[in-house]
Amino acid sequence: MNINDDEYEKKKKYLKRYRKNQELIKRLSDKIRSYDDRLVGLSSPTISDMPRGSIPIDKADIISDKRETEERIKRLKDKGSVYRREILDCIDTLDDVRQAKVLEMFCIDCMSISDIADTMGYTERWIASIYSEAIITIDIT
Repeated sequence: MNINDDEYEKKKKYLKRYRKNQELIKRLSDKIRSYDDRLVGLSSPTISDMPRGSIPIDKADIISDKRETEERIKRLKDKGSVYRREILDCIDTLDDVRQAKVLEMFCIDCMSISDIADTMGYTERWIASIYSEAIITIDIT
């Protein structure tokens, strides 16, 4: 099967949607932890005659930002479950079990080519080759 570069890139982008979604969720989860740390570290204001150069941040602002971020994570998780189902449906149509396994590990389990190679006992170059063949073979419609 022969496809052009645009079609190949379109398939890769389609299959990487879930992976990108999971990276966004992880980044926002880290942000939530940062809000929690800030809330723990927030102390009562000290009174001093020294000038202050920044606007004070209060607990309500941090809690509001945290809630907004939690809502974003929920929306991303909802969207991610749709992406996951669509991508798995495409992967399940592949006849070559190795291709399906590599795509699932890369796109759904968010593993690197190196980690997949270690897990499957192949070289990175061979896994990259299987991955490329899978992208060419898979039907994303």
